[in-house]
Amino acid sequence: MRRYSLRNSNISGILWLALAVLIVCVSATFLHVYDIEKLFKNQAEDAFLGHVETGVSEIQHDIDFVKDLIQNFDNYVESSESNGDVQNVILSQEKYAPGYEFYYLTKEGLLVSKDEISFEGDMYDSLEKISTASLSNGFIALPAKSCFPEEESGKCIVGVMRIEDKSGDDFYLMVSRDLEDTMSIGNFDYINKLGTFAVVNQKGDVIAASHSYNQYFEGCNNIFDGLEKKASEFRIAKKNEELRKSFSSSAVSKRSFTEDDGKESDLFLGKFADSYDLYYVTYFKSGLLEEFVAKSTIRSYMVCISMMLIMIVLIIYTWGSLNSSNERMMNLAYKDSVTGGYNFNYFKNKAGYILTVQKEMPFVLLRFDIMNFRYINEAYGHDRADKVLTATIKEFEKHFDVRKELCVRINSDQFVALCVNDMDFDERYMRYVKGITDAANENGVRYPIRLKVGLYQVRKEDSDIQLMMDRANAARKSIDISQNALMAVYSDNIIKDMRKVDAIESEMHKSLNKGEFRVFIQPKWDIVEDRIMGGEALVRWIKEDGTVVYPSDFIPIFESNGFIENLDFYMLEQLCIKMKEMRKSGNYQFFPISINQSRVLINNPDYVRNVDKVLSRYEADVSMIQLEITENVFFDQRMKMIEVVKDLKNLGLDLAMDDFGSGYSSLNILKDIPFDVLKIDKDFFDESFISNASTVILQKILEMANMLGIDVICEGVETQEQVDMLKKFGCHAVQGYFYGKPMPMEEFIEKYCVIDNGKKEKEGKKARKDNDKKQ
Repeated sequence: MRRYSLRNSNISGILWLALAVLIVCVSATFLHVYDIEKLFKNQAEDAFLGHVETGVSEIQHDIDFVKDLIQNFDNYVESSESNGDVQNVILSQEKYAPGYEFYYLTKEGLLVSKDEISFEGDMYDSLEKISTASLSNGFIALPAKSCFPEEESGKCIVGVMRIEDKSGDDFYLMVSRDLEDTMSIGNFDYINKLGTFAVVNQKGDVIAASHSYNQYFEGCNNIFDGLEKKASEFRIAKKNEELRKSFSSSAVSKRSFTEDDGKESDLFLGKFADSYDLYYVTYFKSGLLEEFVAKSTIRSYMVCISMMLIMIVLIIYTWGSLNSSNERMMNLAYKDSVTGGYNFNYFKNKAGYILTVQKEMPFVLLRFDIMNFRYINEAYGHDRADKVLTATIKEFEKHFDVRKELCVRINSDQFVALCVNDMDFDERYMRYVKGITDAANENGVRYPIRLKVGLYQVRKEDSDIQLMMDRANAARKSIDISQNALMAVYSDNIIKDMRKVDAIESEMHKSLNKGEFRVFIQPKWDIVEDRIMGGEALVRWIKEDGTVVYPSDFIPIFESNGFIENLDFYMLEQLCIKMKEMRKSGNYQFFPISINQSRVLINNPDYVRNVDKVLSRYEADVSMIQLEITENVFFDQRMKMIEVVKDLKNLGLDLAMDDFGSGYSSLNILKDIPFDVLKIDKDFFDESFISNASTVILQKILEMANMLGIDVICEGVETQEQVDMLKKFGCHAVQGYFYGKPMPMEEFIEKYCVIDNGKKEKEGKKARKDNDKKQ
C-alpha cells in the first residue's frame, strides 16, 4: 500500500523547502526594512503635506457647500410667491444640513435665526461696505468675527450673499459652519501627531485650529504673535513684514526657521480657493519626522526578528510532527468521515491499480444505493441512519476479499464496489445484503434494507473508472421497482432508455407547476340498476402543445425517482379542491371517486398524516373518496402495510384492493385487512371466458365477497356479453370502455354530477344499448 501513502522522502523535501522559504523571507524583510527607512527619510515630508492637502480639501468642501446652500436658496427666492415663504424655508433648513446654521439680516438691522431675533444695527451697513466686485455670484466667505463682532469664538466661517426679495428690498442670507468639527477627525489625526494646522484671516487672526495648536503656540490667537514668541528672527521687523506679505499670494509658500531652543521647524502658508480673507497655516518640527522614521524602522526590524523566530519554531515543530501528520493527511485524503471506510478518491486509485495488475480476472463494478434511505433518516434519525451506512462498508469487508475487492461510499447513500465476478458472487452478495439488514436490526432499524444495484461487467480493455461507474449507474437508473426488480446489468439499449428518462425527469417539475398533469375520471357502472355509481381518478399528462405522454411511459420513472409522491398528492388535492367547489355551489350530486396510491407513497412514515392534512384542509367528505392500493404492495412489507391500511381506515376512508387475483396471496390478505372493495384484475377476468375453472373461481370470489360484505368491481368490461355473464354471476358493478373511457374531470362532472343530468344520461345510455341490440 506504499503507493497510496506519503513517502518519507517527501518529509525532508518539505523541510528543505521550508528552510529555503525562511532564508528568502528574512532577506526580503531586511531589504524591506532598508527600503522603508530610505522611503521615510526621503518622503516623510511629502506624506505629511499630503495629509495637509487632503485636510485643506475637506475644509474647502465645507466652504463650497456653504456657497451651494446659499445659491440654491437664491434660486428658490426667485420662484417663491411671498417673502414669508422664503424666510420660513430658510430657517427650516438646518435639519437638512446638520452642523450648519442659517440666518438672514434685514435692512432694518434685524438678525433672525431659527432660535431668536436680535437687533444688529451696524451689521447691515458693515456688510454693505464689503466690496464684492471681485467675488463670483456675489458670494463671500468671512470669518465669524467679520459678521458677528461680539462673537467670542472665531471658529466659524460665514457665507454671505445679498438677495433681493419680491418687494424690491434687499436682505442678506448667511450660513455659518464650525470648522473645528471638520478638524477633529480623519487626516487631522495624523497632522496633530507631527504638527498643527490653523485657519486664519489676512491679519493672522486664528479663525479655527486643530487641537494641537495650543501645544505649539501657547494659545496665541494671532499666528504672527505666536511665531514671534517661538523664534527671534520673526521679531525682526523686516522678517515679520515678509511673512505678512506672503498672505497676499494665493500660492503655497514655505518658511523654514530655527526656534529659540535650537530646533528646526517648517511653516507652510496657503489660501483657500474662491474665498475672501481665508488662509491656512501648517507648522511642524523637522525633528519629529526623524523621530517618526526612527520608530518605524525599529518596529520593522522587530517584525523581521519575530518572523525569523516564528519560522525557526515552525521548522522545529514541523520536523517533529510531520511523521504523525502523515497519517492524518492520509485520513483527510482517503477516509470517509461517516462510515470510517475509504472514500471515492481512494477507490479511483485502488480500483485502477487492481484492474491493471489483475487483467485476467473477471470483475464486475456495482453502483448501488439503499432504497428509501430518506425514510430511514426521517423515521429513525441521522445517527441510526449513519450506522446503516457504516454497516454497508463493514459487511462488505466480511463477505468479500478486501485485497482485490473494495467498496466505498460516494455520497449520501450512494456506493460503488469492485467485485470478482466468479461462481460464488451471487451467494456472497446475498449474504452481504442479509448482513446489512441484520446489523441495521441490531441498531434498532426495523425497516427492510434493499439495495438498488446497477452492474457493469468490466472488460479487459477498460481503464476509465468514471466511465465504468457511469454505465453501472445507467443500469441502476433503468430499474423498474414496480416489477420488483432490484438489479440490472448494463447494456447499450439502456442508454437509449436513459435519454428518454432524462427527458421526462427534466420536465416533470415544470409540468406539475403548470398544471399539465390532468385528472381524468372513468365511470363505474351499476349494471343491475343501469346507472352511474362512481368513478376512478386517473392521471393524464398533456403538454401545452397538446403532446400526450402515456402513463406507461412516466409512472414507472416517477416510482423509481420518488416523484410519484408529489403526483399522487397532487391528484388527491385536485380532487378535494373540485369536490369543495361543487359542495359550495350546491348544484351537484356526488359519487364516490377512487384514486390510486403508489407503493412508494405508502412507504413514507408520514403518509397517513399527510393524507389527513389534505382531507382536513379542504374539509373533504371522506365517504366520497376511496383509496386504491395494489395487491403487490403487500409482498415485501406485509406487516407495515397492514398497519398503514388500518390507520387509513381510522380516518374513515374506504379502501379498495386493486388488481385482485394477480398475486398469490390475495385470499390471505383479505383475512388480515378490512378492504371495502375488491377490483377484479382485468387479465384474470379475460381468462374466465376460456377456462371453466376460472369461471368457477370468479363465481366463488363473488360469493365470498358478498358473504364478507365486500363490494366487487370487475375491470376491463368491453362487451354486452361480458355484462350479461357478470349479471348472471351476481356482480353488480363494472368499469370499462363499454360504459365509458376516462374523461377529463370537468366533463365527468358536467355529464354525471349536475343535478338531473344523471337521469338524462341514464336514459340516453339505455337508448344506445337498445340500438346496439337491434343492430
